Amino acid sequence: MLAALVKLDASLAASQSKAKLLVVITGKGPQKAMYEEQIRNLAMRHVAVITAWLEAGDYPKLLGCADLGVCLHTSSSGLDLPMKVVDMFGCALPVCAVNFSCLHELVQHGRNGFVFSTANELAAQLESLFSRSPDGGPTLSAMRQQLASFARWSDNWKDNALPLIRRCLSNQ
Repeated sequence: MLAALVKLDASLAASQSKAKLLVVITGKGPQKAMYEEQIRNLAMRHVAVITAWLEAGDYPKLLGCADLGVCLHTSSSGLDLPMKVVDMFGCALPVCAVNFSCLHELVQHGRNGFVFSTANELAAQLESLFSRSPDGGPTLSAMRQQLASFARWSDNWKDNALPLIRRCLSNQ
């Protein structure tokens, strides 16, 4: 993530863009202090990075204000989907997410977000989104519209789980 942001900052500086990007990194993992030190030493002009630990009620508010989410979750089994992406999609927030074997079940590259495997790929995605427009322009707008129809949990429950449970119960 940090390498991609440095590349994006250099690209924006080279193009003499007036774009400014604020990146909020959430969490309180054991390596937070190490990353905060690295962030302080980056000296970027177009990208500002802050870290924050948010209360549960504030996290969706932040997502609702964002133009893009980034998910760095990977799955050791390759089978579990990142709940952070589900949270973001619930706020109609497109994502860039690290690619792994089952991620395509959730993130449809180019439709509701982008997948990446390297810092260079993430940097290119961020540059394509934010170098011309501070809010990500038509690409993110189209993705937000796609996500507006993202099935909510209650809809999925009624359409998928409830009928299955009823069938199981009627067979007893």
